[in-house]
Amino acid sequence: MEYQISEKAKKTTLGLAIVGLVMMVIGFFSQKEYVFADKIDEHTVNIEYWGNADQSKIDELKSTLISKMENKGYSLEIHDANHAHGEEGHAETHGEHHESPTFLWNVHIKPSAESAGHGGHHEDVAQEIVEMCESGDVGFFDSGIRRFWSNLLVNGFFFFGISLGALFYLALHYATESGWGVVLLRVFEGVSLVLPLGIIVLVIVFIAGALGLNHIYSWMDSDVVATDNLVWRKSGYFNQVFFWIRVVIYFGIFLYFMKWFRNMSTKQDTQDKEDAVDTHFTMYRRGALFLVFFAVFSSTMSWDFIMSIDIHWFSTLFGWYTFSGIWLTGMIMIIMITAYLKRGGFLPLVKMSHVHDVAKWIFALSFLWSYLWFSQFMLIWYANMGEETIYYWERIMEYKYLYFTMFGVNFILPMVFFIARDVKRSWPYILTISTIVFIGHWFDTFMMVMPGTLHDEWSFGLLEIGMFLMFLGVFVFAVLKSISKAPLVQTNHPFLEESKHHDF
Repeated sequence: MEYQISEKAKKTTLGLAIVGLVMMVIGFFSQKEYVFADKIDEHTVNIEYWGNADQSKIDELKSTLISKMENKGYSLEIHDANHAHGEEGHAETHGEHHESPTFLWNVHIKPSAESAGHGGHHEDVAQEIVEMCESGDVGFFDSGIRRFWSNLLVNGFFFFGISLGALFYLALHYATESGWGVVLLRVFEGVSLVLPLGIIVLVIVFIAGALGLNHIYSWMDSDVVATDNLVWRKSGYFNQVFFWIRVVIYFGIFLYFMKWFRNMSTKQDTQDKEDAVDTHFTMYRRGALFLVFFAVFSSTMSWDFIMSIDIHWFSTLFGWYTFSGIWLTGMIMIIMITAYLKRGGFLPLVKMSHVHDVAKWIFALSFLWSYLWFSQFMLIWYANMGEETIYYWERIMEYKYLYFTMFGVNFILPMVFFIARDVKRSWPYILTISTIVFIGHWFDTFMMVMPGTLHDEWSFGLLEIGMFLMFLGVFVFAVLKSISKAPLVQTNHPFLEESKHHDF
């Protein structure tokens, strides 16, 4: 039975994308560049800023702060005491490279003459100013739109990884001559065929970085390379010429194999049995070849695209850790698309035994991901070497609840529920747990990117939710469109009969 994307599916997916786009646009204007406040006592606060705002914006910020406090019944005396107070610590924390802050204000707070009794409502007004700065209520619009670029990288890499995970398993299926999943191979192909979407987004982020439109990768900045000895020592690998060579090789090989598997798969549908077997063995050899490339590229790609954000840090487990998340989210997307097609009366040859096997992959890969997460964390934290622990220090200090909740959800839910056979054969359980874990692994990508780009100036709101929904809607629409371009079953696959009778 052939599948054609329905009008309802088009409206749902594209409608989701449009809603996400609207939310993203609204959220775009909430991006902040923060100022940082330290409470000295109940009537004194130091406020400092390490960015590049011009004097007119600084004066406007000062007026805004004075106005806000006047409305609360207080007058401010602001003295510009621009000196190198703690600049090294803040420069490292906030990712700046100034020798001294752009400004350092000593703010003295007094009750205004008109509201002598008003101060009783604000016993700790200094703390209130600190909270206004921490929330971004007092701050600049981020002219570098760092939050937008960071989210673009998060979503580009996340959805690129889903397609790459499906392509990897497609090659693995051919290389191991597995028979059980033949009736699902067209779903794997459909998900892998959306690989160009993630590639285009990633290339946009990389080009913007190379042109200085974003500063996600500090090693792309020649000034940083010239002044940072550690970055300079890594410049033999992390330089733009070699980086772009690697990017072209990664994407070129992935796209070649994606297209080649699809072409050979559809060609097999029109062949006689003897030629179809020859084609199968060709795909078997080519699948093994892809795995050789992927074994290297899955690690080096994760270094280039993600780990190099925190250029001073490295981990020998990072490539495997990233790979496990890519593979897991690919399998979750497979089971989601399969559920949708089954509900529509398609994929009649897919039994609960096939679904059970995909759910077992989700269960097993969740354990692999959790094992690598903990191994990387334990070894680095136990060694207690500053240049390594900084990665976790930043995430635990500034993202603590999100970071450990993400790990708990991605580990505990699959472990508790998918260990049972009945749950792996129950669509309501499968879809509920898979959806939560899918979102949990989006947050995993979020946690790999944001602490290195926004540090403690991060936020979560309409921009993040909207961009995720927009990408999700476009991605699912593209998957369904790809699936509709070929029959849902490879009719001449040598192991089709084995897959039809797969039951346990």
